Amino acid sequence: MPSISSASQIRKRTLSFLQKIPKEYFLQRSQEMIKTLIEHLQYEYKIIPERERIGKGAIYICKNIAKELVSFLSKTLDLTSDNYLELSREFYQFDMKNNSLSSKYLSLLLLAEFLLISPQSLPQAKSLIELAAIDHEWSVRETAIYPILSCLKKEPETTFQYLNYLTSKNNENLRRLVSESLRPSSLIKWLREADKNNKVLMILSKLKADNSIYVRKSVGNNLKDLSKYMPEKIFDLMENWIDLAKIKVTEDLASERGLSKENKRLIWTIKHAMRWIQKKEPQYHDRLERILGKNYVIYFDEKSNKFAKPH
Repeated sequence: MPSISSASQIRKRTLSFLQKIPKEYFLQRSQEMIKTLIEHLQYEYKIIPERERIGKGAIYICKNIAKELVSFLSKTLDLTSDNYLELSREFYQFDMKNNSLSSKYLSLLLLAEFLLISPQSLPQAKSLIELAAIDHEWSVRETAIYPILSCLKKEPETTFQYLNYLTSKNNENLRRLVSESLRPSSLIKWLREADKNNKVLMILSKLKADNSIYVRKSVGNNLKDLSKYMPEKIFDLMENWIDLAKIKVTEDLASERGLSKENKRLIWTIKHAMRWIQKKEPQYHDRLERILGKNYVIYFDEKSNKFAKPH
């Protein structure tokens, strides 16, 4: 018998629940309907066994409720794209009035599910995505990634154009959204394929020396993950960055001493990107030395090494 916390069981209970809600509540985007759905979400969270809560928290539950909600609405009501977008906005605004983070998660995951079937609606969804990306709550900012992932799956070229646009925004959270959306996760497998991610690397390159450490950490983490799948290509990228910046490689380059502010940021991003290679792939250490200098190992780990603190 399936676990009470399995995706299939959450969806089954959600469908049963949705069938009891008057259809006009959905058409009117009733506050009563939103409150009722939030109560259902809270119930689903409460019945998850305590030992499973770490891997099956509020976002996991919201994903499955959103998936069933979009499936139910598409089969039972003739809703327009505007209806779905407005419903997502209503859930987001519900949190502003009632301090219920779950409604924001549900808002964004409902939007993500809708964009899977209507990725051409991305232009109309941008305002909500960007609002979530600058939210004061970190967990909401992280959830803003999911609508982008839906569009990357279905309309990658249009989505790349949008992400490229966001790289020039003043708010660091919007720029970070770009890098986090392009992380090589299992959700979009082609992001991990060396012959398919040239545009990803072009976009990340625009943020390589960003003035925000928050953004650069994300870029470095993204490239660190990519280095596990395509180390040679990531080395080529790093070398190209150093050549374009006209940085002379010396034994002590990784110390960042004597560099301009922008080049210090660039070298820091490279160190952050190459730390998995440095720790796990000794066969590449000669090449690391060629791009960061002979003394590179002294300056790698910022958690344990005072010389590696970000600027």
